[in-house]
Amino acid sequence: MNIAIMRIIHISNENDKARVERVTRYMPDTFEHQYVTSTEAFPVDADLIHAHGWFGCGQAAYAQANAKRIPYVVEVLQSDIQQYHKHLIFNRKSYEQQLMEAARVVFTTPSQENFFAKHLPSKVADTVFAKSTLLYEPLDTFWFDNLHIHPPTALVHIKLLYVGALTGDSRIEELLHAMRKLHRHNYEVSLTVVEDKVMEGSYQQKVLREAGKDDHLRVLPVGSDEELLEVYRHHDILWQPEAESLQRYAEALTQGLPVLYAHDSIADGIFKEGQAGYALNASSSDEIARTILNVSNFFGTIEQQIMRLHPLGQFDAREQVRHWEHLYRNITL
Repeated sequence: MNIAIMRIIHISNENDKARVERVTRYMPDTFEHQYVTSTEAFPVDADLIHAHGWFGCGQAAYAQANAKRIPYVVEVLQSDIQQYHKHLIFNRKSYEQQLMEAARVVFTTPSQENFFAKHLPSKVADTVFAKSTLLYEPLDTFWFDNLHIHPPTALVHIKLLYVGALTGDSRIEELLHAMRKLHRHNYEVSLTVVEDKVMEGSYQQKVLREAGKDDHLRVLPVGSDEELLEVYRHHDILWQPEAESLQRYAEALTQGLPVLYAHDSIADGIFKEGQAGYALNASSSDEIARTILNVSNFFGTIEQQIMRLHPLGQFDAREQVRHWEHLYRNITL
């Protein structure tokens, strides 16, 4: 019996291709996947286009879909929200039209739905929400094959961790101010920074200089997943005020670490407050200090709540396969 093959064109930048392949590698053989960037030529025959990104990739999908009469999906990334802010009002309509004509719109975090409800014209928002779905960024299965929970303990020495680029969005300065407040009250708190992307600039240099004179702060280069896993397991709380993806958030939860994040940031609203971490005002050192103490006082309880979240299936690439398959088949029926 011949089984029809569904041909999917994935539009993404080179950096995002690995993220897309985390799911597609587990999909049935009845799906054929081809990968292009937004500037590359498209294959002539395809059943569906999946744009992994609204700005750039979505524009290419919109153009090709109209030219070849192929349905397309637009996936909204956090960087797209920033791009929308930057464009002048008269330029936004063309990008909104891409969402209006898409067969489906995929949000990658609840905060994006809130943003669209506030900032898109009501007619556009209503149309988008009627055909939207929420699918978190897929995390590599390595993290789910190595789930870990710390033994229940009271935190005597609070070991904070930040994994990301050293830019203003990292709010490391505010965090260091909060730590100094805690030190003055005889609380032992330290911070490890793992630079997963080196962004040279004045902010990075300032943090590096601070690390050279502060015994409570150290900066490490990012290593392999195995090395990063060990770093997570030797720390207690992940600091992630702002981020472009949920990768580090999900990694931390697989290793039993609660996360501190900014109000209305990408991680806000995924789980109920206190289940996997806390939202806070990342510009207030007083609030940061209070929240760190709150987490440390209830660390054993929070750990048990995180354990009940396991296996965090909504982030598992293997479990996302059925959602992607359902999405594609419904569009092409």
